[in-house]
Amino acid sequence: MNKTSTFFIHNLWWLVPLAVVLLFWQHTAPIILMLVFAYLGRVIFNPVISIIEQWTGSRKRSVVIVMVLLIICLVILSSSLFPLIGHQITAFQSALSMETLTKFLEKLTVVLESILPAFLFNLFNDVMGQLDSAFSKIWASGLSHIKSFIGGAGSVAFALGSAFISFLIIIVFMIVFLLEGQNLSSAFLHAVPGEHYGTAKRMLEKTSKQIHAYIRGQLIAASSVAATSIIGLYILQWIIGISIPYTILIGFSAGLFNLVPFIGPVMGMIPAVIFYLITDQTVPIHILYVFLIIGVFAIVQLIDNLVVSPYIMGGSVGLHPMLIIILVLLGASVGGILGMLFAVPIAAILKVVISELDASIKK
Repeated sequence: MNKTSTFFIHNLWWLVPLAVVLLFWQHTAPIILMLVFAYLGRVIFNPVISIIEQWTGSRKRSVVIVMVLLIICLVILSSSLFPLIGHQITAFQSALSMETLTKFLEKLTVVLESILPAFLFNLFNDVMGQLDSAFSKIWASGLSHIKSFIGGAGSVAFALGSAFISFLIIIVFMIVFLLEGQNLSSAFLHAVPGEHYGTAKRMLEKTSKQIHAYIRGQLIAASSVAATSIIGLYILQWIIGISIPYTILIGFSAGLFNLVPFIGPVMGMIPAVIFYLITDQTVPIHILYVFLIIGVFAIVQLIDNLVVSPYIMGGSVGLHPMLIIILVLLGASVGGILGMLFAVPIAAILKVVISELDASIKK
């Protein structure tokens, strides 16, 4: 028997499932997507279940307690927060039009006229006049990308045609992962041929450790940025009387874009400034209020960098910040929100696999 035949025989345990997945990708993709969400649930809830298990003495009882609490929380949110977010997304999509650009430029002109010297303001008007068509094209392109991005996020919830059925299947998968996660890992390792067992075990341990730490860290950071952004904007509106619509949506966007180093904070701040300027205000628009909005996001980032990030530095995947930016942007281009979330973990897995294969070859 030649080497090629031996290779295929020894690797049938993963080549056959991979071939089936690729051959029937249209049908297997939604299932894989739900498995990914279930695995994320395992990563998030496993530490909590481990703590509860110390009190109850039973893994199954701990999983049931956490799942019941999760369902109760989701039921409460589905009757309060989720409809509010859905309404803001619908209104946000309606507000995205070419008229918004015209209104924004008019308000921006008013603000700049009050702070710029006459010669600089005239220069600004001349430049804007020359670049008017270019701005319109850029704005139209941006609107198209944003709407497709939001539409792609919505379609994820209906991967099998029913969000409710998908949710139930994800819960079942998550329970299996939580109860049998260790057994599944052992079964996978036992399927690996003996000469590759050590390499596969090291790969699995390293990738699991890195990915778990990264996902938990990013979720904590994103939740922190989203919550503090929403609270900060609401406090600012309450104190000075300005109106910033879609505050909750802006906060969630700030948390999501926080996945992108350096660029994320700016991407969260820009929508808040734009919607402040294009909204009819009871208080006259002033440059000071624009700086206060920017100040809110500066404080949010300060809290994130000084309080939250030091506790999640263990979630580093050992990738250069510039590479992370490129990966997240590439992931957003290919897979929308899901692409943004999974681009870095996939790269981290590939890094571990390549380094382990390289080490085993050198031996």
